[in-house]
Amino acid sequence: ERWREIMTDLVNRAAVVVQRYGGTVGGFTGDGVMAVFGAPVALEDHAIRACLAALGVQDEAKRLAAEVQDRDGVDLRLRVGLNSGQVIAGEIGVGSFGYTAIGEQVGMAQRMESVAPAGDVMLSATTAHLVEHCAILREPEMVSIKGTDKPVVAYRLRGVSMQQWPTGRPD
Repeated sequence: ERWREIMTDLVNRAAVVVQRYGGTVGGFTGDGVMAVFGAPVALEDHAIRACLAALGVQDEAKRLAAEVQDRDGVDLRLRVGLNSGQVIAGEIGVGSFGYTAIGEQVGMAQRMESVAPAGDVMLSATTAHLVEHCAILREPEMVSIKGTDKPVVAYRLRGVSMQQWPTGRPD
């Protein structure tokens, strides 16, 4: 029951941050949240907004983690993975299933999340290229991910420089 309370709080906090940056929460997977940027509303700066949201979600997770540590003695840490590319997005099913995205690019985002160290945000090379003018990234690293024989390039996100924001500040 307590775990459900913690996850509900985390998902609610994450959803607020995602929506603040123009994203749509596209699903909950039991221990994860998927967010979509640039659909259903096209956003030229979708990758930057996703980076800002990822950092914001990590900040919220750290605040919640402090509360959970004090109350429950549990070390709560979150991983975030970002990828950019074409997906199939829209309403799936009827009822409360809601808006989501599916496709190979979603899988790559999940794989970036799986190789991110706890407390970090990992970007695919595609997303890193889209935000290279304003993101603060660590040196590229080669990571082994499920479904590939060869390691792929990934980048850890450290921050975003608002001075380089291409379309003005986000809402």
